[in-house]
Amino acid sequence: MLRFAVRAPGPGASGVALPAIDVDEPVVVIGSAPTARIRLPARVAQPEHVRVEAGRWRALHAIDDRSESGAIGDGVVLAIGGYRVHVAPSPPGAVATPAMRTESLARELVRDLLGDAGAPTLVIERGPVVGATRMLAPPESALVIGRGDEATWVIFDADLSRAHVEVRHGWDGVRVLDRGSKNGTRVDGVLVGEGGAALADGMTIAIGNVVMRYADPAERHLRAEPSASTSIPAAELFSSSGHSIVETAAPARSPSPSPSPSPLVFYAALVVAALASSALVYILAS
Repeated sequence: MLRFAVRAPGPGASGVALPAIDVDEPVVVIGSAPTARIRLPARVAQPEHVRVEAGRWRALHAIDDRSESGAIGDGVVLAIGGYRVHVAPSPPGAVATPAMRTESLARELVRDLLGDAGAPTLVIERGPVVGATRMLAPPESALVIGRGDEATWVIFDADLSRAHVEVRHGWDGVRVLDRGSKNGTRVDGVLVGEGGAALADGMTIAIGNVVMRYADPAERHLRAEPSASTSIPAAELFSSSGHSIVETAAPARSPSPSPSPSPLVFYAALVVAALASSALVYILAS
């Protein structure tokens, strides 16, 4: 089993470290594709940028179409477009991380790129304060909604409990937990049980007379196909010592061939040349 730890660009020289993922799978793909086990933003990584298997890593997009690879050994750091992915054997007793964390961490990486514009947000669509919004804080954090002073988002609705519902933003995603309210909590019309309910972009939360919608720009960004005009910055792979192993980049496109001259232009040129010759002969004969 291998442990993958992603460090995103951020303030300071070391960047922002995300929780590590322990993966017990024969093949692990690092890239921007939805199927990648370690998912990076599309603006910095190819859909399948690096493949890890049998204790070795292999770059799939090296310069001059060369396939660069190396042993994982005691650990190796793969630097891709400013992101550092540390790969090493998992410590004794480690347990494989649930796959859902992969998608959640991918969203958090996109939030780092988008800034405040990528933060998950709740928007009230029905109730006493239509249009009111609340941005969720980074993991690990919780937002308690209710009509009492103990709530962190107070909404004055008689059908709400004092601390009605908790929206928890963790490294495994965003979940809704009912706090034992008198009227219950519904997510997309389904009553929330003791274990809570996971939120995805566009889902609604109904509490009392209030209906709010959950918006996650980072999730929408991950779902969208990268634009054909989006350039993928060059990425570098480094060993654990910091020595550059190979620089990778998007495959270069062959320059478009110059358009062939139109036949009409060719014939027009012949006519002009003939007229010029006739004029010259006339002048010399005069």
